[in-house]
Amino acid sequence: MTRPDAAGWNRLSPWAIGTRVVKSLPSLVPALIGLVFLGRSSGPVVWAIVALLLAAAVGLVPWLTTTYRVTPTQLEVRRGLLRRENSTVRRDRVRSVDSEAGPLERVLGLRILKIGTGVGGEHHAIRLDPLRADVADALARELLRRTPNDGAGQASPAEVPSRAEDHGAAAEIEIARMNPAWIRYAPFSLTGLATVAAVGGVGLRVSSDLDLTDAGSETAARWGEQLWALGPIVVIPFAVIALLLVAAAVSVVAYVFAFWGFRLTRRGDGTLHTTRGLVSTNSITLERKRIRGARVHQPILMRIPHGAKVFGLASGSTRHPMLLPPAPESRAREVADVTLGRPGTVGATTVQHGPIAHRRRWTRGALSALLPLAAGGAAAAWLPGAWRVAATVAAVLLAVVAVVSAELRYRNLGHAIVGDALVIGECAVARSRTVLEFDGVVGWVTRESVFQRRSGVLTLIAATAVGARRYRITDLEPDAAAALAAAVLPRTVEPIRERTTRVISGESAGTT
Repeated sequence: MTRPDAAGWNRLSPWAIGTRVVKSLPSLVPALIGLVFLGRSSGPVVWAIVALLLAAAVGLVPWLTTTYRVTPTQLEVRRGLLRRENSTVRRDRVRSVDSEAGPLERVLGLRILKIGTGVGGEHHAIRLDPLRADVADALARELLRRTPNDGAGQASPAEVPSRAEDHGAAAEIEIARMNPAWIRYAPFSLTGLATVAAVGGVGLRVSSDLDLTDAGSETAARWGEQLWALGPIVVIPFAVIALLLVAAAVSVVAYVFAFWGFRLTRRGDGTLHTTRGLVSTNSITLERKRIRGARVHQPILMRIPHGAKVFGLASGSTRHPMLLPPAPESRAREVADVTLGRPGTVGATTVQHGPIAHRRRWTRGALSALLPLAAGGAAAAWLPGAWRVAATVAAVLLAVVAVVSAELRYRNLGHAIVGDALVIGECAVARSRTVLEFDGVVGWVTRESVFQRRSGVLTLIAATAVGARRYRITDLEPDAAAALAAAVLPRTVEPIRERTTRVISGESAGTT
């Protein structure tokens, strides 16, 4: 590790020179091809000199021109040769520190540090690539420590570990750890299906560009004719089962690579820390006081084995950091409650939204069922024999799914107030419970479509500075919306009360 200079400026790890060159090789292919031709015409000496200059430009120059330092009040980063860039961030504005390590970084004992401030999203995070692993971990702890050392001068990474120990950062309480048995939940996510579809699309495009489609068209046509002759009763179930098996295998592999070794811990310095990854390591460090809520998400297929995953809602961040990968639903609720320090909140019984909301869900479900029925009827009009029966059955099944989805959306819809926390059941087929602390809600927005105004309901939106920024509570009656808003933020409820008064008096109302 390079030592800081007299002013406290530090450099990145010297391994940055080599890692940058390796990572830049794909983009350097045209230049390398040019060097090969240059070497043939001018001799190997010229080729070697140009290659060294190219490597120096890619790896050495960024390392020489990038420095950083941590002062008691701010983080400063300087980079660039021809175009200088100076970044300064107040330490009390640091919202999260992410640590990543790909296969190359893991072999060399390095980490890539991303410091998020909650402004401009992840693309505007300050990036230090790479640092030595112990330096990166110590720097993450130092940046999220809100009681800087009273000593004068700048804090160098060499000094950080002892400071962290003084504040009890080394003491960790483990909240959750991955259990290998949780891999059984992987096939019930949509990751495998999405990956198979993406790979299939890319494969077709590549085969088309390389004229492989024409080369194999005769064989494909022969196989297609043989499968078609078996009829839809055999072809359709076989294709569905094959697709599901491949998607399940892909999901399991993706789960192992992404979440192997997952741990969620609470450190003595008041931060939450997650670590995961088999080949590439990803670590996230968040201040606990920045966590204003949690979201327990249960995709529709994952409801079959009773699985769920947990996300944190952090102030100043537009993303939801994962606090638990797909795991048993009971364990997910427990982790969310322990993280927030609110036992029994996620599983609290919610208030359903009445017959109007129920009728609106069924109306939408019935309208959605008409589309597959119409498509199935049109297909059955020209398909022959057994394929006509298959199209009809598929249309009926899709219509049933649309109607059942309407009932699921209503059953998942609801809200509750537990202490000083708001629990929101989202109006979606996938079951999601969002817990928002009152301190995280900064205001209310009400929206009414034309059909909602005719039905006498509205959508109440909690405006926050965390996660997705806005969380919807769908199809509330105006008086219920006013009562809910008053319970969370009493001083912001007058516009909603005015809307309630207009509805009771029979006046037409617009959107608040």
